[in-house]
Amino acid sequence: MPMYNVTPTVGAAWEALLGAVVQGLRQRGWTDPMRVVPAVGDLTQLWRAPDLLLSQTCGYPLVTELEHDVQVLAAPGFDLPGCAGADYRSLILVPQAGGADSLEQLRGAVAVINQWHSHSGMNALRHTIAPLARDGRFFSRIEVSGSHMASIVAVQQGRADVAAIDCATYGLALRAAPDRLAGVRVLQATAAAPGLPLITSRMLGRAQVHDLRAVLLRLHEDAPSVLESLCVRRLHAMELADYEPIRQQVREAAQRGYATLA
Repeated sequence: MPMYNVTPTVGAAWEALLGAVVQGLRQRGWTDPMRVVPAVGDLTQLWRAPDLLLSQTCGYPLVTELEHDVQVLAAPGFDLPGCAGADYRSLILVPQAGGADSLEQLRGAVAVINQWHSHSGMNALRHTIAPLARDGRFFSRIEVSGSHMASIVAVQQGRADVAAIDCATYGLALRAAPDRLAGVRVLQATAAAPGLPLITSRMLGRAQVHDLRAVLLRLHEDAPSVLESLCVRRLHAMELADYEPIRQQVREAAQRGYATLA
């Protein structure tokens, strides 16, 4: 689970969730060898691995790169501001002191994104800014930080004027490490979109996918303390088609002549 490890404690909680899934599959009679491995290196390679049992990706690479390589199982429903059911939003952050008070005031500013293939950090921001862009441009420069938490640091240190951070990352950080959010404030939220999907390999058969999804959807009953530690109410069943709103945001930005965040 590579996407929401905002602190080591939160990372350990995601590992506990994976352990609960393995236990649930054992109770359903699975005897296959299963192990939890750290999400390091090329995540795209990990997500495309034929022996992948369970991981978490982002909705943007799901609909632009991975749709023929993985199967969608579920998405977490966070009990955090900005999240509703399986949907989430990005929060547009600016400096606490002297930062912009409107989107228009960000024209010519420096924006920082976590990755170019991120919905919450790039696509949601592009969709929000698209109505204001002129000749395909709005910002003076785009910086890439490598992670949402690193983007927050860039805004805190004055190296960037704005960042879009998904509400789950922000909410988990606010509860687990609020000092890491000092010096920034929320300007506004972006449009809602389906939350980060839990995926498995295309190699899993229908019966295996049924078992895996069933275990995930019962975690709020079978391992409630694990979900509570992650601020997750429950997991919601999802399919690839449920992520069409992310494609729609891509199309809407392109229709406004803003196909590339710039």
